[in-house]
Order: sequence, then structure tokens, then C-alpha cells
Amino acid sequence: MASSSVTVPPGKYEFLVVVPDKPNVREKRLEVRGTHFKNMVPNVENGSWKMGGAILNSVPKDDSVESLDFAGSTLVCIAESVQEVREQLSNDIYATSGVWDMDKVQIYPFKAAFRMN
Repeated sequence: MASSSVTVPPGKYEFLVVVPDKPNVREKRLEVRGTHFKNMVPNVENGSWKMGGAILNSVPKDDSVESLDFAGSTLVCIAESVQEVREQLSNDIYATSGVWDMDKVQIYPFKAAFRMN
């Protein structure tokens, strides 16, 4: 099995993040999606966000955005603390525009057993 380990800087940890969407925010999510993608680039490039994507309520029938039934988002973040992760998320347009339900965000310290390339 091919795998790779993640080197985390001293004093930092990986966190698995699950952020549900608020009810009935599909249109708002799609409206700010481009800004979300653009604004996440610094977090990806500096290594703070290692993986991320949408959580879906059902398997889509195809790859079109129209067939995606969004439930929220998930990320793997590198940070010093849960609070630092929460602050990063709070600055995202999905949080500031009311797409993410920040009262229900789940942030877990995470240690990957394997990673496939």
C-alpha cells in the first residue's frame, strides 16, 4: 500500500473539521462559492488547509453543480489549537454570509493512519 505521511510543524496539529450548512442556504452558497474558492487559496498555499470539500446529502447523478445536494463542508486543517481553526473558519465567506452553521461546527484533533496519493 502506497502512503505518505504528513509533516506537521512543531506545536501544530491536524484537525478534522465538519461544518454543516444552515437550512435553505443553497442559493447563498452558490452565490458566494467563487469568492470562497478564491479566498481559500492563501490557507491552502501556506499549508493551513490540507484538504477540503462539500459534504452532500446524496450521491449526485452527475458532476454538475445543479445535481449537488449540499449538506456542509469538511476540511483537514493544520493549526496550533481548536480556537485557531475556529478563527480561520469564522473569517471564511461561508461563515460571514450565513451559509455555515458555526454553532454546530465540529473540530477534532486528527491523526491520519494512512494517505493515498
